[in-house]
Order: sequence, then C-alpha cells, then structure tokens
Amino acid sequence: MLAVEIVAHTPLWVWALFAFLVYRGVAGMRTREVSPFRVLIVPAVFFVWGASSLLGRPDGLALNVATFLAALLVGGAAGQALASFLPAPRFSAATGLLTMPGSPVSLILNGAAFAAKYAGAVALALTSGGDGHATIASAVVAIGGLFAGLFWGRTLRQFQRALQAEGLSTTFANLAALVVGRPVLREA
Repeated sequence: MLAVEIVAHTPLWVWALFAFLVYRGVAGMRTREVSPFRVLIVPAVFFVWGASSLLGRPDGLALNVATFLAALLVGGAAGQALASFLPAPRFSAATGLLTMPGSPVSLILNGAAFAAKYAGAVALALTSGGDGHATIASAVVAIGGLFAGLFWGRTLRQFQRALQAEGLSTTFANLAALVVGRPVLREA
C-alpha cells in the first residue's frame, strides 16, 4: 500500500515532467533536425530541478552548494566523455539546424535521472528530520548536480563535435552563436 500512497501523493507536475522526459527520450531515438536551442531544453530542466534541491535547506547551504557544484563538474566530465562515444551530430550552416543521430541514450539518461530524483524526493518525504534527513538531502543535491552536469557536458560536447565536423571553430563565441542562431566562424 505504501507504493500506492507514494504515487497518489506525487504532484501532477512530476508526472507531466515524466511524460515530457519520456517523449523527448523517445524522440531522441530517431535521427532528426533540431535547432541547437531546443537541444538545451532537457539540460536546462535538469539544472533547474537539481538546483531547486538547494532551496529551503538553509542548514549547511554552503556545503550543499559546494556539493552541487562538485557533482556538476564530475557530471559534466562524464557527459563529455559519453558524448565522445556517440555519433557526432551534423551542423548545417545554411539552416542553422543540427542533425542529431538517433540513439536510445537520451531515453535511458532521462529515465535514470528521473528515477534517481524521484527516489530521492520520496526518501526525503519518508524521513522526518535528523541526521538521516540531512544525509538524504545532501545525496539529493549531489544527484541533482551530477545529472545536470551529465546533460550539460554531453550537450556541449555534441555541439563542439558538430562544429568540428564542419571545420568550424569551437570557441565559446561560436558555441553561443550556434545556440542563438547567429553565423559561426570558420577556423582561422
């Protein structure tokens, strides 16, 4: 009965987010053309969701922020490494779109990230204060940072690889231009 109560007490926005993540993961299984800005939606969702775990936790805020940032960096490195093993997206300077190769990786990552965050939220709801609650809260902060970094690192590496495949510079200015739809510069 506990599982039924947990599901029943889960806010509707959580199920809407779950549906959105499944939808985006399934869409990522087929090759498609997308704007670079749209590729940033899921990383942004996970960054906001991860950073929101810092809200309402004034005790140990500095430690939790440090934990989040450290996990963000570790996740970013892991995301870049993961993207290096995946087929590179292709960038069309004419259209400003990326052709993203289909892969189940997005669906797997979205599901794993959602499951970890959901399990952490449930564990927090089931514990009542004390050291156990603080430990779980810190773990939830770390999980949020890890997945946010994983998604951002993977996405930025995909952008770099798409630019490199076209002989374009991967400077910060070109990455920003790619996202906002401005022309990117060729290698000097």
